[in-house]
Amino acid sequence: MSFSDQITEAGVDALLKVVKNGKQKFLCFTHLGTSWVVCVTDGSDLWRLEIDSDELEARRDSEALDTVDEFLTTFRDNFNAGNLSIAMLGRKVTLTVGKGSTLSSFDLFEPNSAEKRIELQSIIFKLAELSSLREEKLLAAEQTIKTLKSQKDDNRRGIGALMDLGPKRGANLGKVKPKKTGMSVVNPTSKKRKAAHGVVFD
Repeated sequence: MSFSDQITEAGVDALLKVVKNGKQKFLCFTHLGTSWVVCVTDGSDLWRLEIDSDELEARRDSEALDTVDEFLTTFRDNFNAGNLSIAMLGRKVTLTVGKGSTLSSFDLFEPNSAEKRIELQSIIFKLAELSSLREEKLLAAEQTIKTLKSQKDDNRRGIGALMDLGPKRGANLGKVKPKKTGMSVVNPTSKKRKAAHGVVFD
């Protein structure tokens, strides 16, 4: 596996986290170029560190870990959990990742003006893309909710219509039409004929 693949597979190629240091805030982030780059910025200044495969192996060895993957996984988990602290000393920033027995310290330095501009532009666009992506997901979720709600309302209306229709049909079927006075039982549409009594002589 190549170095870039190893960084990508470990999920440490695009980390992003805001860290508070007293009243000051810093944005810590990583990206992958020809090497693995760890950066910290306060919005105006920026510090960075490039780590290649040899440096990564040396860090694994110094922390007595079995594999580089174990080092990267520990870094990722602590980074995402916000186990980060920053110390400033002159032109250097020390980023500490982890807590307890999993501490890893990285000394970051200010790059030249051209590299600084590129890094700041890169993170600005990255944040804009993340914001746009989240907005798209939010709109899609809202549309899904509206669709499900509409389907639910349609189902309720359908069930209500069936419930209203059912009793009416039953009532019509069970209702007995009253017999009109003087109508024949055998042939309800004709009147009863009076029985003949013959001729009566006084």
